[in-house]
Amino acid sequence: MAALCVVAILLFLIVMLVLPNFSRSRTVARRYATQNRLKSIGLALHNYHDTYDMLPPAYVVNAEGEPLYSWRVLLLPFLEEKELYEQFDLEKPWWSDHNRALLDKMPTVYASPFSSGSTEEEGKTPYRAVVDTHEQRTVLRPTEGRPFKDVSDGLSNSVMAIGDPSRLVEWTKPEDIAPLDLLALTPIGENEMHGILILNGDGRVRFIGEQNRSELVGLIYCEDERVGEQ
Repeated sequence: MAALCVVAILLFLIVMLVLPNFSRSRTVARRYATQNRLKSIGLALHNYHDTYDMLPPAYVVNAEGEPLYSWRVLLLPFLEEKELYEQFDLEKPWWSDHNRALLDKMPTVYASPFSSGSTEEEGKTPYRAVVDTHEQRTVLRPTEGRPFKDVSDGLSNSVMAIGDPSRLVEWTKPEDIAPLDLLALTPIGENEMHGILILNGDGRVRFIGEQNRSELVGLIYCEDERVGEQ
């Protein structure tokens, strides 16, 4: 009996030692996957720009100026999802019966590697653009595209989108994050990743945690002319 107790204790100690390392490894793998998906989104944005000489608008509006659907829908042909794109009724809003039925067909690139798989998270993405709906000083503007040449601060100094596993939105919904709301995220590291990932205009992905969150201040707007050339 004493020998069994010793074995049980040893097994318990081994499990206690292994579990933290396993958890850390899983977090690192999910963060790496999130980073790669954000990079793919960045590449698709650049390919969209190469095709149309401008980025997609943050959202499309109807004749009355009402938002219909997100830039994430417009990006589908550049993510090898042309067939899905062609299923959308581009004259109707994301919440229409026809388009809402497509929520469940969210491409893997928009899914969160940190997702628990719950029904509440189905059809939702952690990837949102940073959008200034008032003065339109962000890289992605509402209702109209922006050419890279108009990013006077330089693409490497301007954020386009973020990956935040703790805040999800329906992937077709025209909902993103305002610059000041991004700065006000409190705490920014309250998720399994302990921070967020940002996608700069040049396609580079960076990690932002509590220790370096002050860097966001110089990245949220793209027309402050901090940099004289691209």
